[in-house]
Amino acid sequence: MGRHKRTFTPRVRTTRPLGTSLTPNQAPSMPLPPPYKKNDGWYIEAPLASRLHQKSALGRTDSDGGVFMTHEEILFCHWHRHLPLPSDEWFSESLKNDPDLVARSVAFDVARSGGELVVPVENITQKRGFTIGSTTWALRWNREQNFTKEDPVAHVRWAWTTDDVDWVEMEQWTRSVIENGMIAELFVVDEELDVTMYRLSFAEISGNQTTWSQLDESSRTHLAEYWTTRIKRGEGWYIPLTGTWPWPSLGVEHQSGRHLRLEEGEWLAECLESNSIPPHLHLYDDLMRRGVVLRPGFKYGSQWRIYDAAVGETHAPWLLLPLERAPVTWNAACLAVRLAEGVHKSWICALRMNDEWSYLQVQRWLPGR
Repeated sequence: MGRHKRTFTPRVRTTRPLGTSLTPNQAPSMPLPPPYKKNDGWYIEAPLASRLHQKSALGRTDSDGGVFMTHEEILFCHWHRHLPLPSDEWFSESLKNDPDLVARSVAFDVARSGGELVVPVENITQKRGFTIGSTTWALRWNREQNFTKEDPVAHVRWAWTTDDVDWVEMEQWTRSVIENGMIAELFVVDEELDVTMYRLSFAEISGNQTTWSQLDESSRTHLAEYWTTRIKRGEGWYIPLTGTWPWPSLGVEHQSGRHLRLEEGEWLAECLESNSIPPHLHLYDDLMRRGVVLRPGFKYGSQWRIYDAAVGETHAPWLLLPLERAPVTWNAACLAVRLAEGVHKSWICALRMNDEWSYLQVQRWLPGR
């Protein structure tokens, strides 16, 4: 059986050649002077320096009116401002000393392609007064902002898809950025040298379902009576029903009874005995206290899908994996996020931080949206 005829046009991927401008703007009649080495940096003199800095927030200003440019800024200007490279060998020689220049230059180019002002942190002078973490690569201003007078809106990091993920460190960085009133953004570069952008935040997980503490004594008594009739099946239990199950948040109805998963049954048993919740149930307990419904997420590569209302009334807004089961590379993390958003859910990594649960949310993002 033959393939169906395709009616869409594939996206053309940018190759970013050296020696060729990507901008449709006409090149100046007099070639621009290339950057040259000065004080261990790459320098561009005025008046070109002034235009690049004042109009496009490129470069770090010097006292004589020139600017020092980072390597990724030089490449961006080469592709979009008709700026010659310092020499034919400049990129190759730079790459030998800094292999990550490939990823940074692509991330910088893609980030600025929509008009956003992305500025490497090394270009930010101390007098601006920003609190910048050591792992922040750049700051971002919206295209309509005046970067000399207004604060940035985001801190930016980048990573290869093949890099390992340190979720604890990412949580700490995200929290620090948000506490400073800004957005935490991550640009992930794949082996095709394309970029996917993400925003990191903290999910406020809550629901409208009755919690254990809100159950009346009659409901708890009925639960205790039903629990004594449980029949082991697999890792969970089947409870035959002779009446109405008193707590819809727990278990699923099937075969004229209630089926409880392992975690549900273990947690219910501890609650009925008024015992302290054991460590392996702490995350489950925290979520149940928030009035949500937890259902298995194996169909979506997660531990749970989380409903903020009764199942059947709404779709689950979140898919969650605890830290110990979270993806170990950005390639796997990007896959998890893409899968979650493909079914209109947000992907969350749950971490225990300072004796509290933190729900780190990762969402795809595009400039201008």
